[in-house]
Amino acid sequence: MNYLKEMKWNSSLASIIMIALGIVLILFPGISLNILMTALGIIGIVIGAIDVIRYLTLDVKESYFRNDFLYGVIILTFGLLVIFKPSLFISIIPFILGLLIIFSSFHKLQDGIDAKRIGYDGAIWYIILAIIGIIFGVIILFDPLNFANAIFIVIGIALVYSGISDLYVTFYLSKRFKDLYDKM
Repeated sequence: MNYLKEMKWNSSLASIIMIALGIVLILFPGISLNILMTALGIIGIVIGAIDVIRYLTLDVKESYFRNDFLYGVIILTFGLLVIFKPSLFISIIPFILGLLIIFSSFHKLQDGIDAKRIGYDGAIWYIILAIIGIIFGVIILFDPLNFANAIFIVIGIALVYSGISDLYVTFYLSKRFKDLYDKM
């Protein structure tokens, strides 16, 4: 049950971050991408450094078979690349965000199927939310708008939508699974 709680709060935190990023992109579509890239790079460096330090400070018995060092180095390298080669990443932001939204939407589709399987009559709404998310992701992925500000507004709307629908699905399914678990 603790595992489910941890998953619920991790999913909720990711959803809140998506919503916040989406709101920023909607309100400030012309925001300097270099500032965004610098912030992303700093976050990567900090998270990577924390993972590496955590690995190096763990007792060898606790760190054996853990990949904190590897993940830390990868994230740290990513952070440094984003800071020193931002143009490389600026060009692929819509592509990456489009893929993330598509994957998140397919996850919602799976949740909708799970909701149907546990007897929720309103599972069709999960499926509809997932389809809308997939459409947003495809629009972002292929950028038919050809306007930088417009695409970032669309990305922002899609992120807010995806974050809100993820929160809804997470809290509803966690309640349903808790009810199911309590009956067992």
